[in-house]
Amino acid sequence: MSVAQAQYFDGKRAMRHPVTLCLESGRLKVAGESLNAEFDAHAIRVSPRIAKTPRWLYLPDGGACVVEDNKFADRLTREHILASALHELEARPAYAVVTIIFVALVLWLLIDRGVPVIVERTAGYIPVSAEETLGQETVNSMDRYFMRPSQLSPKRQAALREKFADMARAGGESTEYRIEFRSSPVIGPNAFALPSGIIVMTDELVKLAKNDREILGVLAHELGHVRYRHTMRRLLESSMTALVIAGVTGDIASTTSLAAAAPAVLLQSKYSRDNEREADRYAVDLLKRTGMDARYFSAILKRMEENGPKGGTFPTFLSSHPPTKEREALASQGEPSPLPEETEQTTQAAENAEARPAARPMLAVVDADQKMILALLEKRNFDELERVLGGYQFEFEHNAQASRAVADAFSTFQKAPMRMEAALNEWVEKKPDSYPARVARGNYFVARGWDARGTDYYASIPAENLAEMRVHLRRATDDLERSLKLTAKPYVSYRTLLTIAKTVGSRREQRTHYDAAIQLAPASVNTRLAYMATLEPRWGGSYEQMEAFLSESRGALQDPKDMAALAARIPAYRGFEKQRADDFTGALVHFDEAISLATSADTLCRRSYVLSKLQRYEEAFRDISLSLAKDRDDRYCLDMAVYLAPKAADPNEVIRVMDLVIELDPTSTGALNQRGWRYYALGKRDLAFPDYMAAAKLDDAWAQMQVGKFYWHGVGVESNREEALIWLRKAAAQGNADAKLSLEQATAQTRQTQH
Repeated sequence: MSVAQAQYFDGKRAMRHPVTLCLESGRLKVAGESLNAEFDAHAIRVSPRIAKTPRWLYLPDGGACVVEDNKFADRLTREHILASALHELEARPAYAVVTIIFVALVLWLLIDRGVPVIVERTAGYIPVSAEETLGQETVNSMDRYFMRPSQLSPKRQAALREKFADMARAGGESTEYRIEFRSSPVIGPNAFALPSGIIVMTDELVKLAKNDREILGVLAHELGHVRYRHTMRRLLESSMTALVIAGVTGDIASTTSLAAAAPAVLLQSKYSRDNEREADRYAVDLLKRTGMDARYFSAILKRMEENGPKGGTFPTFLSSHPPTKEREALASQGEPSPLPEETEQTTQAAENAEARPAARPMLAVVDADQKMILALLEKRNFDELERVLGGYQFEFEHNAQASRAVADAFSTFQKAPMRMEAALNEWVEKKPDSYPARVARGNYFVARGWDARGTDYYASIPAENLAEMRVHLRRATDDLERSLKLTAKPYVSYRTLLTIAKTVGSRREQRTHYDAAIQLAPASVNTRLAYMATLEPRWGGSYEQMEAFLSESRGALQDPKDMAALAARIPAYRGFEKQRADDFTGALVHFDEAISLATSADTLCRRSYVLSKLQRYEEAFRDISLSLAKDRDDRYCLDMAVYLAPKAADPNEVIRVMDLVIELDPTSTGALNQRGWRYYALGKRDLAFPDYMAAAKLDDAWAQMQVGKFYWHGVGVESNREEALIWLRKAAAQGNADAKLSLEQATAQTRQTQH
């Protein structure tokens, strides 16, 4: 039995009472003038021993005793196994030092190794929608302190957004993002990603870039941060580290400010070097997949390092970055030659082109043989390409009737996406004397030239577009002229040069290329049709010249259908002129005459437009349906089909035609919306929803509104009102009036439900 004197406090008043403590058989007795109580010794909490200071005994009833007899208090703590063990450790300095080192090591391992693993798994479960408020608050904080509105023109901003959107789509990237432009002399040339996919880029960085390819490289890097959720992982790591430290130190109260301080944490923290490397690899891969030389990315990184702000607390684009040489090596991997030195004309055209929006994505390839050829190019299987294309060329050289097949094979490269330009360059570099390689790249550059030109009438095309077109056609001409010496019968080369000469060549050049091509393939009606087009009045020819050429061809074309196709071009062109003059009744007469001679896809397409202007919509839709059945490679006709779809009566026929459009152009929001609408009208709401969702992800406001309504009411998809509000907000932000009204009603209903 142990006895000690103490002072007792009842926990209600500040008065103290002398008492006697008696410890026996695991029981503590407390006896005094007005107190006589007994407690289980295991239920009593004893304050730690600090030198010879008095000890506090906290009793289960809320009272406490202060005892100066440390030995008595030590006997009481021995009733607690853990407390006894801690006392033994504290009593031995060596053990205490080892314990401190052990705790520090465990804490370091938890923060350095454990937290990243937990964050890696947690970040994937946080919906991007949950980050929207945090991302916007961070932007607002930047705007208040060191950001100003962008000084770039809306047109310039739109052009950069459109170019990057095209590149992302071409690379098969579906990660959601939003680009914001700001001016900030404080930060200088910089770019960074924020929660919910917001990418901020400064005007200073745009000015520092020598061309838009460098800007796209930086944006691709930031999209890598968005894709891998680096920003959210960075915030979670900072927050969890603070929580661990707070738990160890006992300062839990400080953690309540973490949420409010999140924007400041994002502004001041930096990505890890591994994060930067992951974003670098993603950017380089995306650039190469879309046919862009990744060394433009490393070029601007080097310039940013030389021109960026020195010092400061704000994280720059290069914070925690891998060594510049490492990045240059990554970007240069697989690139056999230095960046091309562009001529003054090429550079000027490229700079002018920066100010205009990028062309729409190219149409998909549906022909099986052409798909196979592009797959070989994608794989850089140049030997097999030589064999396949060489086979087409060999067949033509031994049989001129195969002119259509060899021309179709090489026209495949006019459908090659931009990302394949690097492969074409590599093919030519490895096999500079290859006829297939030169003609393939020549056809690719022709298509790029037409993309730059656009679809407007020639007089309406901006000068910068025409300058860029000429640059691409000059590149095509260089390859094609070199190819003339690489085979005995360069028929495709002359045919393609004839197409180029129609736009940028002289009348003499057009005739020279035609004569050379027709000598190699005398019965080719397609070659004659191509030359007939150069004789149209809009290209400097005349009806008299067209009639004379028709007479000249009568003896050479044995098939009456071929002669009819050539003859039909004259009334078809007359119809085109009437159409341009808005004389739709007169245009219809000429188009009817042309179609009675030969039913071509182009003439059917143009007649459908004239019929729509005359409000004969069912006939117009029938014409466009027949046109697409013959030839689907004309974007104008695809757009015409989408335009006429709402006016057609048969929903199943509309769905069939929209299927054709979407197969070639999966990014056609109009076709997706029209097909979704017709599915909905037929009661097939489970089929309507995927079409609306696809269009909504392409940033179509009307589709976003429909997706929001479908989610809200559970139509064609399981009801999800949180998702519904997200999509309605997106549509409303684009100015859709119906979406604004629906959002107001949905928000009000949500508030009522919560209350």
